[in-house]
Amino acid sequence: MQHLGTTVGITAFVGFMLYRRFKRTVGFQKLTPSRFRFRITVFGIIGCLFLYLGFLHPVNLIADGVGLVCGLVLSHFAIKHTQLEKREDGWYYSTHLGVQVAVLLLLVARIGYKLLTMYTMPPEVLAAANADPAQQFTKDPLTVGVFFVLVSFYIRFLLHLLSEVKCRGNGGDSADPTKI
Repeated sequence: MQHLGTTVGITAFVGFMLYRRFKRTVGFQKLTPSRFRFRITVFGIIGCLFLYLGFLHPVNLIADGVGLVCGLVLSHFAIKHTQLEKREDGWYYSTHLGVQVAVLLLLVARIGYKLLTMYTMPPEVLAAANADPAQQFTKDPLTVGVFFVLVSFYIRFLLHLLSEVKCRGNGGDSADPTKI
């Protein structure tokens, strides 16, 4: 009960971020290469850091691999069902709603599970876990696996969109202008 304010604040922030993410998922979004490059860089750096920390717990390497493969499968499905549209102010894309909702639900379920385990954990165990924050996130194979699903999904998907922007910006055109 002593951390109620912090809990409510964090919950409100996470809820707002999830709302924004869901709102961006539905409908067409503008292709912005600089934003895509930034996200690819951030996901790549954090993914390499988590992969390096995974060597401290070798069972996590299996979770890393499974997460990477699952993310690549999701991104392949998303790429096959992504629509691209040329408008007056640039290119817009719409991803497959089912894939985006699945990735979002995976993230929400994992955050909820992590919060639930933290609140049901005895205080002395929680204090020991908070001693090394990097280890807190890389110790649990499920958390690492879910993270790598997101990393591989977004890196592959955004790289594909960047290649489409480059191809279409240089006059290239696919057989079907509405499908990537």
